[in-house]
Amino acid sequence: MLKMNQTIGLFDLDRTGFPNVALMKLSAWHKAQGDTVLPLNSGERADRRYGSCVFTWNRRKAAALTAQGAVVGGSGIDLKNQLPAAVEAMRPDYTLYGIDYGVGYLMRGCIWDCRFCVVPQKEGKPREVATIEDLVNHASPRARPFVVLLDNEFLWREQWAIARLQEFTDRGIDWCPSQGLDVRVLTPALVDALAASPFWNVHHNRKQITFAFDDVVIEGRYRRGVELLLTKIKAWHLQSFVLVGFNSTIAQDLRRLDIIRSYQVDPFVMVYRDYHTGQMARDPQLRNLARWVNRRLYKTCSFAEYWPEARREQQGLIPLQVVA
Repeated sequence: MLKMNQTIGLFDLDRTGFPNVALMKLSAWHKAQGDTVLPLNSGERADRRYGSCVFTWNRRKAAALTAQGAVVGGSGIDLKNQLPAAVEAMRPDYTLYGIDYGVGYLMRGCIWDCRFCVVPQKEGKPREVATIEDLVNHASPRARPFVVLLDNEFLWREQWAIARLQEFTDRGIDWCPSQGLDVRVLTPALVDALAASPFWNVHHNRKQITFAFDDVVIEGRYRRGVELLLTKIKAWHLQSFVLVGFNSTIAQDLRRLDIIRSYQVDPFVMVYRDYHTGQMARDPQLRNLARWVNRRLYKTCSFAEYWPEARREQQGLIPLQVVA
């Protein structure tokens, strides 16, 4: 009996604007079986539907889709959730999101066990999972291919990372380590390879590479790593992620920001959000801090001078109190 082709519906429940690799691989696998894949998040009738929920705060959407008979996975549902091996082996179907670049993982896992991060629990020990060729978007009209990496610890092995950087360089493939790189493990050889490679930010509009300064206890290693980077890479090509609201005070956050800025490196603040509850740190100072830094307002005023809610109240733009 001949197999009947099916119509497949795929749903990105997070809708972050960033392409979901699992859904693109599911699309590729079903198309290889001769199935018809509907446009992403389509409301059309489908024989089978799948959803991806990366963040726990979207579990209600996942439950509603599951109740309609869909198969829903992702780290927002279960950290041990995995695609079937045959699907995982597929190259992503980039037409699902209509993107002209490649995206995915060369390696999975992490060498650290940071308390704020679910990667060790989700992905386990570091290991190679794909080649650069596996991620290249061959349908792209770009003059130079561009690959966005999702690796959480790209520098896990020095010689492995150097070999990948050399391949990006030799093949003329622009690349972006979107999750940031680990400043603690830098060596002169890694910095040489990084400096020579065609690195870009995630929007591919600026030569920029990012390292994290997520904990006050790594100040010495952060300083050593940045000073090593600055021997080969100009400060305006560097950015530092700064995690706030997890285990630091505002005073400690401001100290980290002062250290980053003392090297003329751009900081970027990320407010901690609890994986299990989905709750973001509620101190309004933290969101003010993120806006003050990420909108580069620190170039125009001090943080002590930046109080947007108070200013709006003073200007009568929002009520000072709600009258029952």
